[in-house]
Amino acid sequence: MKRTISLTAALTAAVLFLLPSCLGKGKNTPLNPQIPPISTLTGKVEKRTTTRLDANLKEESRIEETFRKSGGLLSKLTYTKASDGTLKVTDRLTNTYDEQGNRLIQEHEVTKEGGQTERTRLKYTYRAFSPSVSYVSRIDEYDTQDRLVKSTAYELEGSRLQREIETTYSYEGGAQKPKVVLRTSYDFISAIIVGRTFQLVPNPKNPQQEIALWHKQATFRTDYYGRKVYEEVLSYDTTQPAGQQDLKKPLGATVSTWRYGAMGDVAVELRETHGRRSQEELDKDPQHKLTYLKLIDRYFYEGKYSRPNNEGFPTQLDVTIEQGVAKVKTTYSCTISYTYFK
Repeated sequence: MKRTISLTAALTAAVLFLLPSCLGKGKNTPLNPQIPPISTLTGKVEKRTTTRLDANLKEESRIEETFRKSGGLLSKLTYTKASDGTLKVTDRLTNTYDEQGNRLIQEHEVTKEGGQTERTRLKYTYRAFSPSVSYVSRIDEYDTQDRLVKSTAYELEGSRLQREIETTYSYEGGAQKPKVVLRTSYDFISAIIVGRTFQLVPNPKNPQQEIALWHKQATFRTDYYGRKVYEEVLSYDTTQPAGQQDLKKPLGATVSTWRYGAMGDVAVELRETHGRRSQEELDKDPQHKLTYLKLIDRYFYEGKYSRPNNEGFPTQLDVTIEQGVAKVKTTYSCTISYTYFK
């Protein structure tokens, strides 16, 4: 069977070192450990229904997910309460796979409050890494009118993702025109991966040459499955001329951490957003004790599963969400039911 590795998995050399055991080959030894499935649902659960309850324990929203037996999400339907009190689908996500298990198409449809529907379609193109392993080499994104709005190409060097080229298209005047081409190069520092995103623009001092206008820098770590567990993204001021940007003074920063549960879901997520201090704040700090950036927003999520059924899967989810610098807390509970493969 031909297997697919994720792009973030391709970023870490350890993943390819572990590929034989990931593909069910080799022995369970310290040099070739047996990696468990990314989710305990794989091969067992065909459908999972998560129902959110309000304070009166009445159904407020519902999420229905269906899975492939060999792993992978087939569909995810999100139901929310309409004005008439009934639950209606407002978010629909579907994936299409080929016989080898490669995801070919992802379609996402969102219904707004006014009834308008927005659709996004992602098309995946693969390239062989070896006779038994392939990776995503390009992702094309189409809008509601099925127009190409973004195309992202990925290039490996050896076992690592080294370059990423993202082209965004606009349709002003009815014609497709390249709008922005962003390039990302990756460097590896032990388990840390650094991606630097830039745009090639004419050199102000020599318009016949092109130099980098820096957009952002992402520093992150992944787990064995290629999922991000830590990420820090610095954004830069692109209104400054290329070659004159002060990269020591970013516009802002976003720092995120994730922990995952046995079913592959996010168990804990923390996202902190930092922005520039005002000049007035900096002027009142002559000894420069203040950091250049300050916390301006915060999001925290924690989901705790409990009450396992006879098959060992949890039937209750208790969620805690904290939003904003003030950490405004919201809590709610969900019930979970399952349909199993025969």
